[in-house]
Amino acid sequence: MKNATMTLCLLVGGFAPGATAPLVFLPDPGLQEPTQEAPPQPVRILVTNDDGWESAGLAAVVRVLGELGEVVVSAPSENRSGSSQSTVVLRGEHIARKVEIEGASEAWSLEGTPSDAAAFGILALGGERGFDLVVSGINAGANVGEVAHYSGTVGAAMEAVGLGVPAIAVSQQDPRESERAARFTLQLARRILSEGADPGVVYAVNVPRHRGEGVQPVVVAPMGGRYLRVRGFRLKELEDGSFGVRATIGFERTAPEGTDTAAYQAGAIAVTPLHFNWTHEAASTRVAGWGLSGEE
Repeated sequence: MKNATMTLCLLVGGFAPGATAPLVFLPDPGLQEPTQEAPPQPVRILVTNDDGWESAGLAAVVRVLGELGEVVVSAPSENRSGSSQSTVVLRGEHIARKVEIEGASEAWSLEGTPSDAAAFGILALGGERGFDLVVSGINAGANVGEVAHYSGTVGAAMEAVGLGVPAIAVSQQDPRESERAARFTLQLARRILSEGADPGVVYAVNVPRHRGEGVQPVVVAPMGGRYLRVRGFRLKELEDGSFGVRATIGFERTAPEGTDTAAYQAGAIAVTPLHFNWTHEAASTRVAGWGLSGEE
């Protein structure tokens, strides 16, 4: 019987003297059959990036994430690296096209920034079911340390978190190792889905080239260091009196100890949880005590 409670009845009629009357268990009429729980819904993952929908890194992570459930793609129509969390959809009309990507149940390219593509995917393609996770990447090139502020890969993931969907931003050093970066992304996605995501947090992942043999180490570390820096600008006067400007780029080979940049440069996969909310709480308390006034 399915019921947790039974009524015990002793049937005594119709049996010979000295015979043992059988015990019969009857369902309690006051109890109803328990409702059957609905089967768990399959996982739905949105994949986006900043390198454009045709990038090899995006294709690699779509194939692998299919092991978890349904994968939908919404990505920029072209390379929009360095877009941070900027947007262009607040003005004018923009073109979106359906495209074909192996392993994706549905895929769209959008003439917009990475964060626009993430928003379009969540709001236009999510439907009533929505998405359980957004994965942005796999980016060609590191977005480790302070460089993450420039990153369209991170910006798209931040847009997702701002819309209430947990997100991972994945970048790698060597595009030839996309499969390995995708497998690590799958591992992290499984843990986020099973353990739960931290509210308002993007899980930034940077995968350097695997230089040795054996298992590549994984280090969870705070943002720090800047491996890529603008050193200055060169100006060239043009015939019409305007100037052509070209930035001078420098690379740093060292980083503060204990940071994600240091871990990455040492060959470890760096994982950095990043806040969507930029507020510095201690500084807010301090500034509030300054007694600032709107009067001059």
